[in-house]
Amino acid sequence: MHFFLLAALLPGLYWSQGVQAAPKLKEAGIERVCVPAGQQEAWKQQGFAAEVFDTAHAEKAVAPGVEYRMDVASATRVPWVDANGWRFLRNPGKEFYYDVPADKAALAAAEAFAYGANAAVHVAGDPADFSAMLRFLKGLGDASMPVLANFGIIDDGSETTAEVLNLMARRNLLFRVVPAPDPKLDLNVRIGSPEYPKADAEDPYSFAQKLRGDLGDAKRLLRIYGSEVVIGHLTGGEGHVRVHLLNYGRRRVEGMRVRVRGAYAHAVIADSGVKDAMLADFGASEGGTEFTIPAISTYAVVDLTK
Repeated sequence: MHFFLLAALLPGLYWSQGVQAAPKLKEAGIERVCVPAGQQEAWKQQGFAAEVFDTAHAEKAVAPGVEYRMDVASATRVPWVDANGWRFLRNPGKEFYYDVPADKAALAAAEAFAYGANAAVHVAGDPADFSAMLRFLKGLGDASMPVLANFGIIDDGSETTAEVLNLMARRNLLFRVVPAPDPKLDLNVRIGSPEYPKADAEDPYSFAQKLRGDLGDAKRLLRIYGSEVVIGHLTGGEGHVRVHLLNYGRRRVEGMRVRVRGAYAHAVIADSGVKDAMLADFGASEGGTEFTIPAISTYAVVDLTK
């Protein structure tokens, strides 16, 4: 796909330090920049695809990654995933702004791409990893397929609902935010209804578990085994599903098993950091398709077709 057609689906590098950095960015392979008002034409004259981006009117995205916190009940360190997918799904029309260190720039780019977010990424440091991720993303083609989900969440705009969406995303309970119940989805949830009292949702951990139980694992579109730091996102249409897998941990995840609802005959994997990536133990049975990913780096995409 031509770069300028795909550019709208890729995150941009936000650069506020002036056009004197043009040689540095060209060396890093950057072709497109998001800049403050008044700098756009100067960057275009240097050969960049440049657009004005107003950080003051964009929603702030957190730096993606993992923190390890003590579990009071078990006195062990458990991973807390900082991710933005739920924010993107909640506000699909908004612009988002990342301000991240260089070692998180590639994950930020992959995350924004996976969810189709309109995002700019400011990198504090060398943008080489960000540029390398953009090259990988360009090779994946069109990322604008519809979002696939089990749950429809009728959003009241509250912080309580925000925490529920966060926990659902972290547990790979796939949802869409809908204005009214959608009969095409497996389960529609309105927090504050008799079935789902707001008081219950104030404990988002228990509430997410309740939603999982109400749906039933057999109906889940996506299940991930063997990792607490990989978040999945599903897009697709008739006969073709794309599984986006984002690794928020600091190391590769090895031997992760994935199950997608539905029978698929063919699969192709691309991984941002694993050359010639392949799947293992691929097969369809009992209404689902399962496979093992021997190693996943920052971002992997699995395309399944019938």
